[in-house]
Amino acid sequence: MSSDKNKLVIKFIKTKDPQLRDEIILSFQPLVEYVAWKLAFNKSDVEDLVQVGTIGLIKSLERFDPKKEIDFSTFATPNIIGEIKHYFRDKSSIIKIPRRLQEQNSRIKAFVKSYMQDYCKSPTIQAISSALEITEEEVLESMEAGQSSYVSSLDAPAFSENDRSEGDAPTLVESLSSATDDDKLLVQESLQLAIQQLPDREQRIIFLRFYEGKTQAEIADHLNLSQMHISRLIGSAVARLRKVLEGAK
Repeated sequence: MSSDKNKLVIKFIKTKDPQLRDEIILSFQPLVEYVAWKLAFNKSDVEDLVQVGTIGLIKSLERFDPKKEIDFSTFATPNIIGEIKHYFRDKSSIIKIPRRLQEQNSRIKAFVKSYMQDYCKSPTIQAISSALEITEEEVLESMEAGQSSYVSSLDAPAFSENDRSEGDAPTLVESLSSATDDDKLLVQESLQLAIQQLPDREQRIIFLRFYEGKTQAEIADHLNLSQMHISRLIGSAVARLRKVLEGAK
């Protein structure tokens, strides 16, 4: 942050002068716009995201403590991102999962847990279908309803096909983007939002592949699909994620 901006922020903290606040908001508008463009899925979203991000900037200004000797832009950026993420969550449609699917998903979880204890591996979709006397499509529908999102670190290692150890394996972020350290946080947030836009099945496959380290063959066996089909789904999902990240540069 430039010394002039720094002086303005410190002066505002002391005086709470509304004119100073407006001047600071204006001076940091390029930062808000930069974040908005990074996280926007469509150009039409940018204007709304700038407004939302500005709210995050104002909240940052109200909470900023110069005594901590942290650059204000460094402090404000995660708050701007957080405000935009809240906006996306609030904007998203809230889908009520039918009781039938909730109950079936509970039965599936119980069966999978018991099966894994007995056989030390996950059951196939066909095995679940047969045991619970429901169709394979109902199994997938129930599992997708119960696993519509995953809370995982985007810095988790992206396992290679032949190397299951974490070691120096690249993360999903590193696999899809050559972001600098300064942009890494924005890339992570963009990627997380992009994953949430994938169909439920592709979300689950990305999770199994990159965060649980399962091979394509294991995922195919787990979902009772051909390995070629899994390969195509992974390729399609990764291409879509990469396109989002490249568009956010």
